[in-house]
Amino acid sequence: MDFVNPKTLKPKAARELVLDLQKRILRLENCLDDLSRSVEIAQYSKQYQVTEAFVRDAEELLQDRLVLPEIEQGKTKYTLIEGQMTEETAKDLVARAKA
Repeated sequence: MDFVNPKTLKPKAARELVLDLQKRILRLENCLDDLSRSVEIAQYSKQYQVTEAFVRDAEELLQDRLVLPEIEQGKTKYTLIEGQMTEETAKDLVARAKA
């Protein structure tokens, strides 16, 4: 599943996306709940084969993971500050970062 930038969505598309994502969350929550219960049963009964079907279901759901876009690291600038910083310097850095 590709990442969707919410700033580019129109209201109708956003509503459809929200509905699809809520359905997906519900399926994932149900799968996680089933997997959790099966592991709990397996712990008490020492029958770990109980979890196999639930693990397969979880792996199947995870095939459609959310894929975040790549960030170009070459354009990112970092500033390393060593030592102690005064409040005035911190405020100045914050002001420059906002600009």
